[in-house]
Amino acid sequence: MRFEESTRWLDRAKAVIPSASQTYSKSYKYYCEGAAPAFLSRAEGAHVWDVDGNEFVDFVMALGAVTLGYRNREVDAALRSQLEKGISFSQSHFLEVELAEKLVDIIPCAEMVRFLKNGSDATAAAVRLARAYTEREMIACCGYHGFQDWYIGTTVNHRGVPEAVRKLTKTFQYNDLASLERVFEQYPGQVAGVIMEPVALQPPRENFLHKARELTHENGALFIFDEVVTGFRLALGGAQAYFGVTPDMASFGKGVANGMPLSFLAGPRDVMKLIDQGVFISATYGGETLSLVAALTTIGILEGPESFPRLWSMGEKWGRAVRELIDEKNLSSVMEVAGLAPHCGVVFKDFQGVPSTDYLSVYQQELIQEGVLTVGINNFCLAHSEKDVDQYISAVNESTNTLLKVVETGNAAPFLKGGKISPIFKRNQ
Repeated sequence: MRFEESTRWLDRAKAVIPSASQTYSKSYKYYCEGAAPAFLSRAEGAHVWDVDGNEFVDFVMALGAVTLGYRNREVDAALRSQLEKGISFSQSHFLEVELAEKLVDIIPCAEMVRFLKNGSDATAAAVRLARAYTEREMIACCGYHGFQDWYIGTTVNHRGVPEAVRKLTKTFQYNDLASLERVFEQYPGQVAGVIMEPVALQPPRENFLHKARELTHENGALFIFDEVVTGFRLALGGAQAYFGVTPDMASFGKGVANGMPLSFLAGPRDVMKLIDQGVFISATYGGETLSLVAALTTIGILEGPESFPRLWSMGEKWGRAVRELIDEKNLSSVMEVAGLAPHCGVVFKDFQGVPSTDYLSVYQQELIQEGVLTVGINNFCLAHSEKDVDQYISAVNESTNTLLKVVETGNAAPFLKGGKISPIFKRNQ
């Protein structure tokens, strides 16, 4: 498999685009440079083609933004129909009302919604509303919440964020209620909101979500779910519906519109009405109609009784098979399957002096040679077929054979055909 055109486009991109991509997780740094595609040209269903004409079964699915599959006929037809009527208007469009009503019907915490574009917009809006509602400033967070100052200031990528802003957000650990208790103890009466991903790589244990909500309310703060990843992937009403834990507010994005740019914040009327009372949250493209009609059509398909059971069954099949391969080849010291079925994958560990990213680099490049595109964690969509999943399992089998050689030699370098993966930062949840 050759990547000559990708290399040419990558050279051009590096000269004019930071990280050669608009999104860190889509950039060449998350792939083995020279042994992986850097630019895609088209997609259909669950398959993509790169600029060199190589075909892959895609398990990244636009970082989880595509839930039905690329070029879904119903969504595309709705987009074409709306395109003939207009995209953005000088006043609100009735589609805003239709979609808002639908979301209020299906999302447990929703009484009102605000449409935005990025997940970062929605989480920032939630934080601002929590501060206004409680008249407090501190925020406690757990997980990944986007690029806005209030959150990214807690990470290693905090350059450009004022120190005064960084001091207002404190982190706590998932499944560790004591770590959240410590935040409240250190800042009594000061925490406006607790925002967290309801689940990422590990499921909640010992009623963690219920207890976190109870602790938050006992301390007079708002409990917020960041459902940008989990929404419209675990269940129609998001992780809050799946786990039976209703937050005070929730931010959504990614899979709601099958790849069209849309995010939103959902919450109770008394909190959301603050947007009419001095809490400024506004976006020119929040009511852009192509994304709204795509969301209505996507939700209509996901409401089908077989949609979410299918996403779960494919992920469960893949997870079972890969766990068996790991056990069979005694690779549990190096890798493990993590995450809930619709959004699961393999995570690696440092072992025998070899960094986890080296193992991931070898794993990924071998999968790419077998026609499978992944960054480790997968997003299953309705367009994936049993054949696609079987191809993926077969590719994992081949890649683990190479991983065994890395373990035996204690050196990944001889098995790398390209550069190593160099992610911006790793999730620790």
